[in-house]
Amino acid sequence: MEDHPLSDLRILDLSQYVSGPYCTKLLADFGAEVIKIESPNGGDISRRCGPFPGDIPDPEQSGLFLHLNTNKKSITLDLRTEAGDKLFKQLISKTDVLVENSGPSAMDYESLQDLNPSLILTSISYFGQDGPYCDWRGADIVAQALGGIMKLTGLPDREPLKIAGPQAEYQAGLNAAVATMTALYLRDETGRGQHIDISVIEVLASILEGALLSYTYDGTLRERDGARHPTIHPSTILPCKDGYIHVDASTDWETFARFVGIP
Repeated sequence: MEDHPLSDLRILDLSQYVSGPYCTKLLADFGAEVIKIESPNGGDISRRCGPFPGDIPDPEQSGLFLHLNTNKKSITLDLRTEAGDKLFKQLISKTDVLVENSGPSAMDYESLQDLNPSLILTSISYFGQDGPYCDWRGADIVAQALGGIMKLTGLPDREPLKIAGPQAEYQAGLNAAVATMTALYLRDETGRGQHIDISVIEVLASILEGALLSYTYDGTLRERDGARHPTIHPSTILPCKDGYIHVDASTDWETFARFVGIP
């Protein structure tokens, strides 16, 4: 992959499950050399997540793990041993980016900078690296709830709904990849690395622009609208004889009315 835009970068991936591995997957897809480091005690937890071929659990065949870790090299390293710690420090001294999602205090950036002043450390956690909730445990559904997206998802007279899949983790991974690229650009100008702090909950809160603006402008608290758009009408999903159709005719209502036979 030497002809790819990031082929001159080396990235250590010390993360697991979705957010960190998705970040490094995106960078690997653009040519970065990504070395995934796993614990000898079972490795990445996504190895235990399906789907599996024939529905037979196999840590080497997890669909989720394989999807998130394509184009990566892989090593097993026990950082608790003297030999593992020594090898890790050697890798740090020769790498551009370290990505981790083990929670606050997992990595001491100042100590890492002593080994490599230009190192970029990208940390992903649910509540951020500092603040009153930084040590709280999180999960995707927790992030969707506290980030506000669940309040806006579903029908107004029903319970809030979680968006399918670990969408909070994927959004955090995407933001982490963008932030890492920005830090690399700045490093080219200054020669110095930096510590990137990605909060999964803050990532979700940042995309609620409609709800945030409504409250900022007039104090309105948005509620769940189902499939309807909160400000554009008509914009919704309607049942048909053979399925469903999405209607968005706010600028051409008369044509739509004639099309469906509304007098």
